[in-house]
This record gives sequence, C-alpha cells and structure tokens, in this order.
Amino acid sequence: MNQKKSSMFSKRMLEHVIFSGFLEFGPVILFLTSFGHMTIYGSTMLLMIATIVSTVATYHLQKRIPYLALYVAAITLLFGYMTLHFHKVKFIQMRDTLYDVTCALTLITGMIINVPFLKLAFGEVISMTNRAWNKLTYLWVGYFTLLAISNELIRTLFSLHVWFEFKSVAVFMTSIFGIVSLYISYEEQEESKR
Repeated sequence: MNQKKSSMFSKRMLEHVIFSGFLEFGPVILFLTSFGHMTIYGSTMLLMIATIVSTVATYHLQKRIPYLALYVAAITLLFGYMTLHFHKVKFIQMRDTLYDVTCALTLITGMIINVPFLKLAFGEVISMTNRAWNKLTYLWVGYFTLLAISNELIRTLFSLHVWFEFKSVAVFMTSIFGIVSLYISYEEQEESKR
C-alpha cells in the first residue's frame, strides 16, 4: 500500500468507521443471530428495539440529529409494525429494498443538484478530492442498486432461510465494499500534502 493510500486509513477514520459500523449494523446483526433462537416475529421486535437504542446512542454521541439513523429507525419501525400487525414476513424483507433504493436515489439526487452527500457525511473524517467523492458516490449508487434488486429477487423467489443467509452475506459484503470502494476512490487533497 503506498503512502497516499495508507494515509486515508488514519486512526481517527478507523475509529469512526468501526464505531459507526457497530451502531449501524449492530441491530441487524442482532436480528440475524436471533433468528435461530426465536421466531421471525420475535427477531423483528428485537430489531425494532435495538434500532431505537442505536438511534438514541448515535444522537448522544454525535451531538447532532442523525438524519440517516432517524430514517433507518422510521422505516424499521414502520415495516416492523406491519410485519407484526399483519403477520406477514414480506414487510420486514421489503424494508431492505426501500432502504437501498432510497440511498441510491438520494446519492443520485445529490449528484444532479451538485450536493455531495457522502462528503457531507464523512468529509470531516476523510479528506479527499471532489473527484474522489464523486467516484465513491457512483460506486455506492451501483452497490445500493445491486442490493435492492438482489433483495427483491431473493425474497420473492426463495425461502425465508435463504433470505436470512443472503442478508448475512450482504452485511459482511457491505463492510468489505466500504473499505474497497474507499481505497479505489481515494485521492489525497492538495491541501493535505502541504
């Protein structure tokens, strides 16, 4: 790894990624691991509670309104409620599709109106050129689109158990993709070279 690439993985950035990843993926990992020990409805209730706890923790730690975490909490509670109320698993499965489509559309909208949402979210932790942020945005738009399509295919064509396996792999792959996409996109800002 060259000096430019290794400089992006600062201690601050790594701490931020690990901690943010724990808050974001913690409820989902709890949901996935609990499925072997309780019904899908019990796991859904656990996901809803863990998401609320994660959102409150994110707010207290960031000292600002965590809009993405609030959105995740809102769709998790809405689709979780529909899953429990109507006793239909498809709703909690469709939550993932809605999340992925919304993220992709938000990033596309940002590119259209020239507002780099990824830079706004992570610019304080990762310093890189606007071209790098744009490249990273394109990669994430593609990834979110692929996840949304895959989720719909898996949930409609396969069993709940297969969907859980897919979701487990997707969580792991998202973590790997995050690191790889940043590595591919990274270009050091001129100011940081001085």
